[in-house]
Amino acid sequence: MTDFPPLFTPAPTSKPLALRTMPMPADLNPAGDVFGGWIMAMVDIAGGIAARRRTFSRVVTVAVNSFTFKQPVAVGDMVSFYAEVVSAGKTSVTIDVEVFAERNPTDPHVVKVTEARLTYVSVDQTGAKRPLPPEPAAAESLMAAYPSSPNKEIVLQVVPMPADLNPAGDVFGGWIMSMADIAGAIPAIRRARSKVATVEVDSFVFKQPVSVGDLVTFYAEILSVGDTSITVDVEVFARRNPENPVVVKVTEARMTFVAIDEFHAKRHIEAV
Repeated sequence: MTDFPPLFTPAPTSKPLALRTMPMPADLNPAGDVFGGWIMAMVDIAGGIAARRRTFSRVVTVAVNSFTFKQPVAVGDMVSFYAEVVSAGKTSVTIDVEVFAERNPTDPHVVKVTEARLTYVSVDQTGAKRPLPPEPAAAESLMAAYPSSPNKEIVLQVVPMPADLNPAGDVFGGWIMSMADIAGAIPAIRRARSKVATVEVDSFVFKQPVSVGDLVTFYAEILSVGDTSITVDVEVFARRNPENPVVVKVTEARMTFVAIDEFHAKRHIEAV
């Protein structure tokens, strides 16, 4: 298989990745930028992911200690949320979150758009405060629960919400297909350095249902590049059950995209 350059410009942070997503036109404010509230919601989710990894339980947000917007976010930016625990008390954890946007696929660059600090409290199923487990035990379990990633790059990492459920109580297959299409398009756009259009879903296999609260990670890898087309493999994994974390493969897909210009005509893809 041909080696292709990395998909993303590394962000200048040592924190672990918690979320990676791409805002859509529905997330815009009247000025044409992404709503600050959308960013705040994603930061809260990202901080909650880091908190659950430390507490191995449900958590609730009890304080936003600081929140600074540094630059606006635009539709099409690839927005990555990095989070780490900075302190832990008897029942609470404080999390630092840094947010970076990679923009302009023809000349990619990364800018820091937000930084925040939030505090969460560990709770049981009744909503009562719950003592944190000892840190060494939590660290050992974390290593066991999150095995090495597949040999692909993380292009999206998101958490489905109740609005994404089907009547049976599982996440809609259409939600997963939509996210997989976005995930496949991200490396295609970066390789083509232009807009792309999905022209074929070569295969799409659902292996397990996805639930609300799962941390769903989409890995993508370019398989081949033609004169105007790019074929991408996508694998999707779900991390679930914070008290006894497991990782399961939920979907795999292969899709083909075509590079297009501003007039929607096919566009030649330059050699690397």
